[in-house]
Amino acid sequence: MSAPSSPITDADVHAYVDGQLAAARVPALEEALSRDPALAARVAELRRQNEALRDVFDAVLDEPVPRRLIAAATSPPVRGRRSTWIAPAFAAAASLVVGLGVGWVAREHVLEQEGTPTTFSRQVALAHALYATDANRPVEIWAAEEARLVRWLSRRLGFPVRAPDLNAQGFALVGGRLVAGNENPTALFVYENAARQRLTLQVRKPVSPGHEAAFRYVVEDGVGVYYWVDDTAAYALSGNLDRAQLLVIGRAVYGQLAAAPKS
Repeated sequence: MSAPSSPITDADVHAYVDGQLAAARVPALEEALSRDPALAARVAELRRQNEALRDVFDAVLDEPVPRRLIAAATSPPVRGRRSTWIAPAFAAAASLVVGLGVGWVAREHVLEQEGTPTTFSRQVALAHALYATDANRPVEIWAAEEARLVRWLSRRLGFPVRAPDLNAQGFALVGGRLVAGNENPTALFVYENAARQRLTLQVRKPVSPGHEAAFRYVVEDGVGVYYWVDDTAAYALSGNLDRAQLLVIGRAVYGQLAAAPKS
């Protein structure tokens, strides 16, 4: 008798909609779609969202590069004129490449100008709100490739990074990504429970090691955040759970990370 296939996860659904699901998993997911109308409706809705995004952005992506930008990139510099038109041309080209990232950085700049402190807790709450609510692409690397994800983030941050196992608390790893921070890059892990509630754990090199070793709790724009700092990293667990639930999960995260070898 063949072994039963593993359950269909949220990561499987998103990968299937994006055309990135491993071929070996496709038959099991399609068989589940034929049996589960709710799952089929969710896949259809995700596909509609993708189509809507393509309708909005494909026309922009398909636009030809303006001739003046091509000329700016290929022509030799003209003394005395470079600063007047070549630099703006390259700035325009850069804005096309950066896209939404510019908007996010600009938002942070406006917050600072208006006197709103972009603290660690505020940064992680904003990142949580941005990625945890993304139905299609909350992560760059899915949980199926956890080992590669952890290696990649460890290299980018410059110290060992780990994804705690929160299955005992009802939350499975969805995957992770790299997030830009004000001072240092941040590793972001996304977790999800059966009710599709999501948590994020964010890790970065601390600006002031050991400065806030005790657990601290804040609410930023409706997002609860528990954060702490040790000698090697700053950690923040974010979610829309109540404080007691988030604290229980935060203690589980802290215990696993404290027990893990540092090398």
